[in-house]
Amino acid sequence: MCGIESEILNQKSLFEGPEVGGGGTLPAIGSGGKAAKLSKDQKRFNKLVADIGELRRTLARWHAFMPVYRRRVVEELEPLRLRLRERRVAMVNLLDRVVDGQGLTKRQREKVADILVGQLSDLLQAGEDAELVRLYDKYADTSYAEGRADEMNLAREMAASVFGVEIDDGFEADTPEDLIDHIAERLYVNQSEAPPDPGPARKKSAKTLAHEARLEAAARSASQSVREVFRKLASQLHPDREPDPVERERKNALMQRVNKAYADGDLLELLELQLSVEQIDAAALAGMAEERVRHYNQVLGEQLERLREELDEVTAPFMFGMPDKWHGDLAPESAGRRLDVDMHDMKLILRDLEADLEGYKDLRVLKASLAGYRLSDQFPGSDDFLDEIIRKASPPKRRKRR
Repeated sequence: MCGIESEILNQKSLFEGPEVGGGGTLPAIGSGGKAAKLSKDQKRFNKLVADIGELRRTLARWHAFMPVYRRRVVEELEPLRLRLRERRVAMVNLLDRVVDGQGLTKRQREKVADILVGQLSDLLQAGEDAELVRLYDKYADTSYAEGRADEMNLAREMAASVFGVEIDDGFEADTPEDLIDHIAERLYVNQSEAPPDPGPARKKSAKTLAHEARLEAAARSASQSVREVFRKLASQLHPDREPDPVERERKNALMQRVNKAYADGDLLELLELQLSVEQIDAAALAGMAEERVRHYNQVLGEQLERLREELDEVTAPFMFGMPDKWHGDLAPESAGRRLDVDMHDMKLILRDLEADLEGYKDLRVLKASLAGYRLSDQFPGSDDFLDEIIRKASPPKRRKRR
């Protein structure tokens, strides 16, 4: 079993919250008493309540998972990354000494120089270092500073010509990565928020105006329905009206939950609180007027959409780099497995790198490795910038709902 997954399973309490207010405790309409045929609105009410409950539990698992994940990143992944970088720097220094020494042919020196430029480029992408820059300039055809300047110019040209983004006059980027982030942010905002140009305003038809009026009236009625639930709870639970100190404390805690649920527009929590203090029961839910059910459905639908957006925000960082086969079932467990796979791969790379560092002390071993090495004809180009900008600018795709 993977490390992070076993740790999560051994901390089940992290995922288990109190039942009341945790989702899924409100009885479905028609779940008690005599079986009755449910209306379309009643069926939708049951579906919304069930979906909200499921999303609540999913979010609770993610929120419990994140501290475990962050701790493992800090305590296990980052030291591994630092160790890997340290050994890569050691390899760069070893190869540099070999080139400066004797025993390599001209062709072999070219191959080592090619390896060095590739390794140094990767290392400098993760963080600039004066000594690494010096070594890069020693082996690359173009200096590091000149290459960065070319990348900056390329990114600026593509911002306007490819993406139609004008760089703000006051914006100054120190690195191409800063500029790419700025372009991606502008694109993300344009895609996420900027509405399409509606063109010349058209006079609304009587049918359209009537439809909008109905929507506004429905929204007001839905809001009024939520206020009614809030007022009923506040009337029963207000602690100032309770003479008994113990009961007053209990009501104060419940009233805090009522106030938070009302402020958050959390109708399901309010209804669950009504159930817990016996203001409603299964029969009361089944007997709700159709109009009231429709009002509740409107509020619950909005609540469900907010929860979906919250889940997308929580999971978005894990979508990048995650195998496609895991996207449909992205969960804390699969994110944990991805971390374990990454660390396993890094350990294998580190093991091989340390073996090479030891082996290349013998020049014959290095020469044998160089025999199968082909000089690279690849170099960073516009496609790299395009891919990076598009990746960063793309809003996370919402996963399919079941």
